Amino acid sequence: MSNILHESSQASVSASLTQAVLHAASRLGLDRQALLSVCNLTDQQLTDPDARIPFSVQQTLWHELDSRLQHPEPGLLLGRNLTPGPFSVLSYLLQSSATLGDALSAALRYQRLGGEGGELHIETRDDSLLLLYRPLHPQHPATRIRVLAMMACWVQMTRPLLDDFRLLGAQFRHAAPADLTPYQDVFACPLQFASDDYAIALPRTLSQAPLIQANPPLQQLLRQHAETLLARLPSASLSARVIGLLGEQLAHGEPDRAELARALNLSERTLQRRLAEEGCSYQHLLADTRRQLAEQHLRDGRLPAAEIALLLGYSEPSVFFRAFRQWTGLTPGEYRAQHGAG
Repeated sequence: MSNILHESSQASVSASLTQAVLHAASRLGLDRQALLSVCNLTDQQLTDPDARIPFSVQQTLWHELDSRLQHPEPGLLLGRNLTPGPFSVLSYLLQSSATLGDALSAALRYQRLGGEGGELHIETRDDSLLLLYRPLHPQHPATRIRVLAMMACWVQMTRPLLDDFRLLGAQFRHAAPADLTPYQDVFACPLQFASDDYAIALPRTLSQAPLIQANPPLQQLLRQHAETLLARLPSASLSARVIGLLGEQLAHGEPDRAELARALNLSERTLQRRLAEEGCSYQHLLADTRRQLAEQHLRDGRLPAAEIALLLGYSEPSVFFRAFRQWTGLTPGEYRAQHGAG
């Protein structure tokens, strides 16, 4: 299910991401308290790494950083000084993935945990993998510094995780600056300006490349926590909140629709009606969630199919096997042979 861009009055961002930006600014010599004051933020608002702040407030922070940092491209400077640790669950989830492809799938599913300032899209083109970012309000004065910081941070974070990391190209919406050196230092690839999107192109073969910090047990815990956080986002559609709660319930066995409706303060009938208004149903969302989790477990290759069936709330493995063949046209064993991480 594709994410929906929210109006800036509703959109929010992770407090931990805001904290990381402030840490980077402090390392670059800026006064943290002065920045907090300009944005009407307090340290208490950023203490909980899972808290949220309005996207408009963080835009004010980016705009202030753009004016205070003396650098030809402040976004790239900030991105190179952002550390992934303060990003909390999302960055750890990506780094502990089995392969780059798994990390990108997680980034797509959980991107709203970082912030709702835009949408990530992934497209396959011939021998390349294109990561496109479409920001909310692309003409906003703070968008350039924000997106460049994100792109630079992503490259800095990913490079140490892969033995053969390299970029095929990078695209930017703005016109080419006079000095390309900051861009070449970060991306080390052909650059294209005045493009329709911000984007990074990778060799398609890197999708199956194993990540150095892969950690399956940690990954399982982080995904459960990420599903919980996703379901709690106030601006989430009902279907997105249902998917998050299903992810939680499936970790404990067969999902319970009545319990899920109660968690949303809805009756079962109202739940069904409102999901229908969004063009889906409880059963459809349950099947999609089970399929996604099943494919993830099979690609990881560490659990037998019968155990995966139990994890997904099936009373009998045979029921799971029939469902999986209907979804993919393959048995779990055939899927693992084709897509497993070995």
